[in-house]
Amino acid sequence: MIVGAVLIVVFLFVLFLGTPISMGMGIGTFAAMIAGGYDFSTLPMLIQKGANSYTLISIPYFVLAANIMNKGGITNRIFAFCESLVGWMHGGLAQVNVISSVIFAGISGTSSADAAGLGMVEIEAMDRAGYDRKWSVGITMASSILGPIIPPSVGFIVYASLTGVSTTELFIAGVLPGLTLALLMMIANYVIARSGKVACPPPSRFSVRKVFRTFLDGFFALMAPVIMLACLFSGVVTATETGIIAVVYSLFASMVYREFKLKDLFAIIKDTVASSSIIMFLIGMGYGIGYVLTLERIPHKMTEWLLRITTNKYLMLLLIIIFLTILGMFLEATVVRIITVPLLLPVIMALDINLIHFGIVHTLVGLLGTTTPPVGSGLMIMATVAKMKFSDVVKSIVPFWIPLFIALLIITYIPAITLWLPGILLH
Repeated sequence: MIVGAVLIVVFLFVLFLGTPISMGMGIGTFAAMIAGGYDFSTLPMLIQKGANSYTLISIPYFVLAANIMNKGGITNRIFAFCESLVGWMHGGLAQVNVISSVIFAGISGTSSADAAGLGMVEIEAMDRAGYDRKWSVGITMASSILGPIIPPSVGFIVYASLTGVSTTELFIAGVLPGLTLALLMMIANYVIARSGKVACPPPSRFSVRKVFRTFLDGFFALMAPVIMLACLFSGVVTATETGIIAVVYSLFASMVYREFKLKDLFAIIKDTVASSSIIMFLIGMGYGIGYVLTLERIPHKMTEWLLRITTNKYLMLLLIIIFLTILGMFLEATVVRIITVPLLLPVIMALDINLIHFGIVHTLVGLLGTTTPPVGSGLMIMATVAKMKFSDVVKSIVPFWIPLFIALLIITYIPAITLWLPGILLH
């Protein structure tokens, strides 16, 4: 346990000094290996081994596809179609915000792509229409969570690489939980709109002609998630191959709309390489941490300790949710996933909790952490996109914590929401 304590203390200390999280993980692991008398020269090999996975190859493809679509005029057309489809509801553009994120989630795979790309379009549209600024920012932040829940999902790919479960099964399992989240957020929008306490313009009139026109205009944009989900559900291609298809199709659709310029391609590839490298490096560092923890038998000791508290899997899930939520207040979702999944895996298996179901729950808790201060990465992205103070962004998301956490509890304690669709399509 001394080695584990050294790892945690050094990691937290270097974070306090302002060191990047990935470097903090590496320095903490290095210190722990020295404290335990292990050969620290193997650390580079462990980092390389952790990132050397066929499953992880799909990450840069999905990130690249999302970046191309954000630059290629696809997000604007998705938003315009959704506005014609649900703009007549109470809450108008706030409801459009959610439905747009549902569709874009079938393309992006990350909450940051949703918040940074589609989020800017959504906030500007709600501002022009006269919606309360905090409401528009809050629902944009909340709906961006759908990105990594509705497939494809970078978070699911990382979880699959850590546990060995099927990425395709995880993708399919995320569909109904994602729609559950969307439904509860739309209910929250309705309640806010009907309360009369915030600025909310009257909903627009429904027009079949407008729906048809925006559908035709955005046809190639709207077909992107349909094509990817069809590929996944058919079982004809793997998650990695679906990522390649996403890139090719995003390039095709962007060229059709003629808003994508070749000069943008270098910046897009540069951003994709930077984002993907950070994720892969974190995974490699996480493998090093897992190696040290396994040598020290810390997962085994933690399992014994938790099982002494309770052997009730429902109570255990609640304890894990609380634990992960607290971690999420200080660490990025990917880091929480990499560090905690290897630790919690023996507990989950001992209590016979389905690993696919737990993957959805774990990913969702991590995403909720991006909306919580003091460090929430999603809050920081939204503060930049919306050009608001960090404290004001926090205030804007507070009302949406209620539907988000209600959805989390429903998804956690009704496993059929997660497992029904994979059971129908894959078994």
